[in-house]
Amino acid sequence: MRVETPKELSWTRLVRPILWPVLMAQAALVALCLAIGLSGWWLVPSQASWSATSWLLLALLALLVGSGLNVAVFLTLLRQRLRAGEDRVEAALGRMTNALNAGEGDAPAAAERLDPQATLVERLDALARRLEGQVDRWRCELDARRGAERRLADDLVAQRGRLARLTTGRERAREESRLKSDYLNHLQQVLTPLMASVGEVLASDLFRRDASEAERAAVQGLRERLADTALLLENLVGAPASDSEPARGRVLIVDDGPVNLMLAQQVLERQGLQVSTATSGADALTRLDKQAYDLVFMDIYMADMDGVETCRTWRAREADHADRPRNVVVALTANAGDADRRRFRAAGMDDYLAKPYRPQDLLEVVKRWLPGVLGTGERA
Repeated sequence: MRVETPKELSWTRLVRPILWPVLMAQAALVALCLAIGLSGWWLVPSQASWSATSWLLLALLALLVGSGLNVAVFLTLLRQRLRAGEDRVEAALGRMTNALNAGEGDAPAAAERLDPQATLVERLDALARRLEGQVDRWRCELDARRGAERRLADDLVAQRGRLARLTTGRERAREESRLKSDYLNHLQQVLTPLMASVGEVLASDLFRRDASEAERAAVQGLRERLADTALLLENLVGAPASDSEPARGRVLIVDDGPVNLMLAQQVLERQGLQVSTATSGADALTRLDKQAYDLVFMDIYMADMDGVETCRTWRAREADHADRPRNVVVALTANAGDADRRRFRAAGMDDYLAKPYRPQDLLEVVKRWLPGVLGTGERA
């Protein structure tokens, strides 16, 4: 297939569409001049002088020559404009080629591939191919960046999950630390009267008179070990928690076990709750007559009156306090079978908490029945 040169392209696309109307107008002008000359020749009398006829013919010839010169001037100017346009296009293509070569970093190789004598179409095709290649590279870079962004988003989600697990672990560690501290406090409270009892034994006249030297040394050694243990517990326990934060809920704990009672009280008081305790069912009913409570933890197995009977009596006495809202009663029990839960509900209990329970389980019950009480006041 023959490729047209730039001159042929210019002639075909620019000159020829303009030249034909000009030539047609010039041909019409020549025909008009011939028609006028023939008409004058025909109409001039035979006796007219040849000089007049010659002047008429010269005028027609001058008109033809002038129109021809106009066409030549038009073509010359058109050619100059075409050359100027080609120069501008060549300069623009050169700048675009240099810019692409500078972006790719292989300007010498690109200059060798682009023939300076190549046609305009070939240069445009080469430029289009280079632009397509650049667009493909940009698309690849964009896909790579999007992939990196997706990986960063996945990493961020994973980091958030790890942070949530670390936060949960920290809270559990804090609760375990509080529980251990509560146990240490309880041991310290138990150890103090025990040391006093040992001191009383050592100071008694009966022990001094009847005990042998080995027995006195053994009791004295026991007292020293108890003193060392008390000192160790004092260092481990540290300062007690501050109680400056105001209470935000009233809770009653009914349990005849001193350890469970003390631990539950300390856990809830650290959360800013106002906690009261009762060691029997009768004591709990007495407290009902004095004050209203938002939540009641009721132990099931107690010596004098069990939790089920206490709850029945509690619900019956609530009718005497119509101005108070209905209390939430939660059973504390080691037996949480289906039959036991039905018995608890029949007695008027709202929920249950299986023993042994963790401090976090106790707080979950408070959050479930007293929403918002622990929302802003949990202590670290």
